[in-house]
Amino acid sequence: MTVFTVLTMVGALLFGIYLGLPERYQPDVDEIDDALSDPLRERKKARRHMTFLGLLQRTQSSGSQRRMQRGGRRPFGS
Repeated sequence: MTVFTVLTMVGALLFGIYLGLPERYQPDVDEIDDALSDPLRERKKARRHMTFLGLLQRTQSSGSQRRMQRGGRRPFGS
């Protein structure tokens, strides 16, 4: 392969990654003022999305830790 072909492939890969990124949200001053002005306004909850990386980052608890949280018997001791 020539150098030009490799550079073209790398450029296409970077361009594809750039297009796949989420859109940046920039609130304007009016939106910020509206959100901060009314303390009783209902808050928006963040949307949670399950992703493959989220599955990898989850920590698994062992069975004995789950039993301790529920108030079950203790395996060792009083």
